[in-house]
Amino acid sequence: MSPQTQQLTASRSGFVLWEMLLGLAIFCMGAIALTTALQQAVDTVILIHDESEVRQDLESILAEASVNKLQPGKTAIFMGDHRIQYEREVVSLPAKNSKNQPVANLWQITVRATWQARNRVRTSEAEEVLFQP
Repeated sequence: MSPQTQQLTASRSGFVLWEMLLGLAIFCMGAIALTTALQQAVDTVILIHDESEVRQDLESILAEASVNKLQPGKTAIFMGDHRIQYEREVVSLPAKNSKNQPVANLWQITVRATWQARNRVRTSEAEEVLFQP
């Protein structure tokens, strides 16, 4: 083999190595971007699931309060796997009817949910005014 042919072959081999390294770098960047996007998608699905669960639990707690005899005060409520903390607050409302007479047994019920998601404390709240004769 002539020296010129050897130099051309060595130059071509170096160019192939450079192409392989560049291709590998592009592949790695794509894999990292895909992994990040997948993690964000999973986090979003978990967040949506938690918010849906909280909304259903808040409705359930309010419905349960409407059938039970209410007493003013705050109450901790435990549901599910205890990841989400619920608190129900019942307050007597001082209201008057059209004849300016006080209305008894008119309650404001506030239910608060608190949980941890994406390294942040999340909260949600539902409120209802209820009359119990």
